[in-house]
Amino acid sequence: MVTIPIRTLRAVFGNRVALVGQCDPLVVDLGDMVIDDPYPGLGPVGGICAAIEYANSDIFVCAGDLISIDERTIRTIVAASIEAPDAMALIACDTRRHPTVGLYRIECLPMFEQSIAQNKLKLGMVFDHDSVVHVPVESSALRNVNRPDELNKPDQ
Repeated sequence: MVTIPIRTLRAVFGNRVALVGQCDPLVVDLGDMVIDDPYPGLGPVGGICAAIEYANSDIFVCAGDLISIDERTIRTIVAASIEAPDAMALIACDTRRHPTVGLYRIECLPMFEQSIAQNKLKLGMVFDHDSVVHVPVESSALRNVNRPDELNKPDQ
């Protein structure tokens, strides 16, 4: 399952796909690097913070359970980041926001650190909404699967 987002990220960014935190041994070998997670158990907020700290630059985030993510979706978000250089984050949206698919700027690192310190662990609590650009993308590219039995279910 995780091979789909990894392969798609590589198609856009090359062999620079990092996995954050403890991964199943079978998954570790699929990434190009593994970033230690100094915030285990804190979900995407901790993982994104760890990745920004490690990279010391802007990062693109893509959840590992997206079985339909495609290059066009990623490239759409990257293109939007060029058009909105002052945005702290640019995240995918369809009928709702998908903060685990997006570009996060290094300038938002203090906001992630503050959220962790204040135990605000929902991605929607990290930013002032004026600093986030919601990038419209196709819903079909954002389908996620959390359990193997969901693989055979039609898109919802």
